[in-house]
Amino acid sequence: MIQELKMRNFKSFAAQRGTIRLGGLSLIIGTNASGKSNIRDGLRFIHGISRGYSIAEIIGEKYVEGGVLQWKGIRGGVKETVLRNGNANDTKFTIEVKTKLPETDGGGIATYSITVDVGDKTRTPTVANEALRIGTNDRETFQWKNQTGPGQMEVYLRRWSSRKALGPGYPMRNDRPALTQIIELEASIEPEVIIEAQKECRAFLRSITSMRFLDLDPQALRRPAIAGQTILGDKGENLSSVLQAICSDANSKEALIEWTRELTPLDVGDMKFPEVSLEGKVQLQIVETGGREISAESASDGTLRFLAFAAALLGTDPARFYFFEEIENGIHPNRAHLLINLLRNSTRKGGIQVAGTTHSPALLNFLDEPSLRDASLVYRAGTVSKIRSFGDIPALWQVAGNSRAGELHGSGWFENAAAFLEAEEK
Repeated sequence: MIQELKMRNFKSFAAQRGTIRLGGLSLIIGTNASGKSNIRDGLRFIHGISRGYSIAEIIGEKYVEGGVLQWKGIRGGVKETVLRNGNANDTKFTIEVKTKLPETDGGGIATYSITVDVGDKTRTPTVANEALRIGTNDRETFQWKNQTGPGQMEVYLRRWSSRKALGPGYPMRNDRPALTQIIELEASIEPEVIIEAQKECRAFLRSITSMRFLDLDPQALRRPAIAGQTILGDKGENLSSVLQAICSDANSKEALIEWTRELTPLDVGDMKFPEVSLEGKVQLQIVETGGREISAESASDGTLRFLAFAAALLGTDPARFYFFEEIENGIHPNRAHLLINLLRNSTRKGGIQVAGTTHSPALLNFLDEPSLRDASLVYRAGTVSKIRSFGDIPALWQVAGNSRAGELHGSGWFENAAAFLEAEEK
């Protein structure tokens, strides 16, 4: 579970108030261009590390054999990754993430930090500093140290008796995080030290690997899919086949039909998935009790987006962390409570986290107190972005009927409260 993301000099965030705390369900509000999407970029950077990419690939793009794009880079690329704030010599940013490890890995808290030097056009982005600490250990699992040669850095691993650097037989490239390079080491020298470090690196990586950043496209949601494809694509591909897998369980199917019945004016009685192509692809058909059938081809964008949320969260193989931009798109304000209920029910047991940006006051009105405290405001203070957790805005909890936070959001109250707190802190 990701508990905290801290960004220093990254995109529009400076060192002060560049930290967001995340709970089970964490909504992020703020005006346009306040920096909400930059939080997504920070989380995607961490996800790119978990996939073993180099720094250049994470910031840029990653292609695989056949020229297939496997990874889209960070928006703005190298040029806009660092908050230069008027100083062209600023070339470094730091991202730190704190996670709770799965119980199978001990359930402790892991803190990982990486500082990247994006350099200039003449050289590739490199790691300038990096460290991992697990639980209450008095020493980091590893630390970057001095540069030992062109493109290489020296790394220290934790030893119970000393902190000697790895020998020359284990060179580390400085264009890739040490975190993933340590896992590739052969434990022929000091096997106990290396094996222990690898164990802790793998445990942390498992806590950040299962992340999805869905950017749903109505056209992708409508396309037929091959039965058996149970992973929803980033654009919403395979929606029909994922829903078909969910509907193979009678109870899950009934719950899905009930959600759809409440969301729409349709009197939904069934969902079918007939073959619609020579290749055997299936497509969702919503069946009303009177027998009328509505295919995914003609269903509304809002209905399909809601079903995509359900497919992602209730599917047979959900991710542990989802990030949605403008999560309310296509959902009528009068049905916002259904979306919140779906998200809250899916995250309540602790196995799934959901974070999402929103401009909708209606969504905030239906958050319970824990989820309201986990929500965050992103705002501009001069030329930089800052983050305030709702739990850190005392006036919110003094306002009568604070459960109607949506009305406060719609009136601009949160931005005014942030401006007041900024002035008070000065």
